[in-house]
Amino acid sequence: MNYKLLADTAMLAGEIMLVSGAETYRVEDTMSRILKISGLERTEAFVTPTGIFLCLDDTGIDGISLVKRVDNRVTNISYIFETNNVSRNLCSGVMSVEEAYLELKSIKTRNQYSNYLIYPCTIVGSSAFTILLGGDLLNSVIAGVNGGFIVLVTILTMKLKINTFIKNLTASVLIALNSMLFLHYLSGAIQLDALIGGSIMPLLPGVAITNAIRDTLQGDYMSGGARAIESFVLAASSAVGIGIGIALYSVLAGGINL
Repeated sequence: MNYKLLADTAMLAGEIMLVSGAETYRVEDTMSRILKISGLERTEAFVTPTGIFLCLDDTGIDGISLVKRVDNRVTNISYIFETNNVSRNLCSGVMSVEEAYLELKSIKTRNQYSNYLIYPCTIVGSSAFTILLGGDLLNSVIAGVNGGFIVLVTILTMKLKINTFIKNLTASVLIALNSMLFLHYLSGAIQLDALIGGSIMPLLPGVAITNAIRDTLQGDYMSGGARAIESFVLAASSAVGIGIGIALYSVLAGGINL
């Protein structure tokens, strides 16, 4: 067996799952199952929210150790599902190591959803959540405009390679400013709580919060704590942005007599 290729396969599977938003314990379990088909005495996989470590060792081979740094994470349940399927097929003998590695490479490089689909869904999401929170059709339409600001900021921050904290903060400031302007000119028709709450929903780290709880319940306190802090920071960036936007509107309104 090509042990180096097996280690690369396990590392690639772990990277795809971790980047796609999988829980830490799930990533470790998948990698461990792949490594164990080697039959070697020592197979270890250790995963944190920002890094992956694995080793293969036995008296008959030179030890193999790999480290992978993970900087960015998104949410893609489909990639997690497909990677788990490859892992099951590999462990059950349906797929060879070579075939599994090539399939994982294909999953990693595949662009499942284009931006032409993601961006309109972000706008629709803001509108739909506003209705879910009790807003009417007018507030839903305005929330769609706010969703457009999220898309605009996302495009700019991707090109400038700015982190998620700044993206959420900037988008939230624009959402608050726009909502306050509509409140000023259409005060009787604006449901501010539903409007702002629905607009920022695409920015909230729902999956990260869930993973933090699940990792903690699995006894992985380091990863659970790290994910909880990440969730708090991202949620706080949106809250701070809304506060800055409302304060900025107050200053501008007082200065130009809106």
